Amino acid sequence: MKKNTLFLKLMAKIERMMLRYSMPNQAKGNKPMLDTDVLLRIDRWAIDNKWAEDKTMAEVADELRVKRQELSLFFRVKYGQSFRQWRKTRRIQEAKKMLLEKKDIPASVIGEAVGIEDKSNFRRQFKEITGCTPTEWRLKH
Repeated sequence: MKKNTLFLKLMAKIERMMLRYSMPNQAKGNKPMLDTDVLLRIDRWAIDNKWAEDKTMAEVADELRVKRQELSLFFRVKYGQSFRQWRKTRRIQEAKKMLLEKKDIPASVIGEAVGIEDKSNFRRQFKEITGCTPTEWRLKH
C-alpha cells in the first residue's frame, strides 16, 4: 500500500472519530456519517485541484457521490470552514503562489487559472483574504 493511501486512510479514521464525537445527536455505536471511501474521495478531489473548477457545492457533492450535507460537514470538521470559504481561501493561496512564480502573467489571468473568472471578483476576494490587491501583494513580496 502506498504511503499516501495509508495516510489518507489514517486521516479518514481520525476524521470519523472526530465526527462521532462532534455530533451530539448521533448515538454511540451508530455508523459515522462519513465512511472512509467518502473521505478519500473528498480528499482526492482537493488534492487534484478540482476546487479551481466553477461548480456549486451541490454539483461537487453529486460528482463525489455524497450528500451536500456530508460535504458541508466534512469541511466544517476538517477545516473549520464552510465549503465556500475553504475553496475561496484555497484559491487565493494558489493565486499568491502563482503571483510570485509567474511574474510575467497578469493578475487577472491568474485569477482565471484558480477558478475566479471575473477580474473584479478576484480582486475583491484576494483583498478580503490578504488585505491588499493581487498587484499590491505581488509588489510587496
